[in-house]
Amino acid sequence: MANAPEPFIAALRPPAFHPTWNKRRPAEVVQSRAADLPGMTALSVRALMPDLPETIWSEDPLLGPTSLDEIRRQTRARVAAMDWSKIEAGRMVNLIANPHGFQLSGEAYVAMLEEIADHVKTTRGARVRLRVAESMGHIENPDWVKIYNLHERFGDVEECPQIGAGTKIDTKLGDMYVTKKLFDAPYFIHTHVTEMREGYLHRMLDRLMKPFGMAYARLETRSAYHFGYGPRTGQIVSRCVFESDFIQQRYVGTVVLDTTSEGVIGVHGNNDLPALDRQLAAGIMRNYGMAIKILGEIEDCVVVFDDHGCGVYCYAGGIAFDNMLCADVDFMDLDNLSLLAADRHDTSEPGLTMGKNHAIKGIVINYMAGGVPQPFIWDNYPIHVVGETVNRWMLNDPSNYHFERANARIWPSLAEAVETACREGGTRNVLVFDRTPGAFRVSQGLGELLLARAPALRRKVDEELLPKWLRQRGLTG
Repeated sequence: MANAPEPFIAALRPPAFHPTWNKRRPAEVVQSRAADLPGMTALSVRALMPDLPETIWSEDPLLGPTSLDEIRRQTRARVAAMDWSKIEAGRMVNLIANPHGFQLSGEAYVAMLEEIADHVKTTRGARVRLRVAESMGHIENPDWVKIYNLHERFGDVEECPQIGAGTKIDTKLGDMYVTKKLFDAPYFIHTHVTEMREGYLHRMLDRLMKPFGMAYARLETRSAYHFGYGPRTGQIVSRCVFESDFIQQRYVGTVVLDTTSEGVIGVHGNNDLPALDRQLAAGIMRNYGMAIKILGEIEDCVVVFDDHGCGVYCYAGGIAFDNMLCADVDFMDLDNLSLLAADRHDTSEPGLTMGKNHAIKGIVINYMAGGVPQPFIWDNYPIHVVGETVNRWMLNDPSNYHFERANARIWPSLAEAVETACREGGTRNVLVFDRTPGAFRVSQGLGELLLARAPALRRKVDEELLPKWLRQRGLTG
């Protein structure tokens, strides 16, 4: 892949749809994928960022090796170098997994989990059970337990949604609440994947601690993370939860898949989470910074959701849609105290809610999950939905009662929806969030525009932006 001469890779396909936890089968409902619309192509992220590290695992052979051997080898080496002496023989350990790991890295993530569990059982004589930290939209997440046969591979497995029972813990910020079943064992192991989801909130400060204020937290604490402190300080919640006596008494270590938009580039582990966070931070910004900034070069387009994500968590080029909403703001620059301070954002609550990206002329929903309130989408853009069934799923999402006021128009086909959105929006550019690995799914003209602008933007990122981001965080390149 590193020497691929062509920037457009027509053969790259979006991942197939999976059955969801609430037994929906989008693959049987969605009639066509945006990748098959006339004039669509896949713009290689490596064409925009030639210095991307080579993958050790990719879900598509066009992007790198698909064998799990190197994932397993590196995981075994990392966990062998970690200190597990805290774990007493015969005691229970909760191995905590996250749906985003399954969604973004699939079998590679499962293989990492298997090697961790095997090492702890073998070397410490401990019992290990898998606990999946299901997020707010858990009922519409793919049913990862069945998809990856997790019961057969791990034995004791349970999905633990944030609306389940909570445990109150004392932190420096006062009482917070974590999901009880994630921490009901004497010990737990934290796992993660590196990518830039919700970068506008964590802003690459204590990035690996984020789940302690989000995925591992009850809704009360998650809400404090999102809205109580603003985008500059939201990570305070995660840090204080992680540093609490309750968590520290149980915490053993962290193992992470290091990723790019093409796949996995390495496995890392450490008993010292802050040290591991700083070790990986520079690489995350380097490997995703250009992909984030290229979205700001789009002057007009129609966005198509064609993914299992819930709107803001739909992916294109390895970057979640939430980055598109903030594409005109450099939220990585810590001198920018509010990510919504740019003139193009019009919101009555600057710094606390997402604004409007005026480059987006319309949104087409071919398929997306619910579970996360998104009035900042439904209130700001013309909405087009493909098919009555998908529209009914949207209307019945209890987190998005706001969707009714979107006055979405329903179309019998994806082609009609996209054609109308483009015509009424005055654009021929289409950007699809369909989780295609290693590429942005775009209309040909938009792809050529981004490719033409990439060299100058890459110089700006490499010579100006990235050095500043690193310097602000006390990191070296």
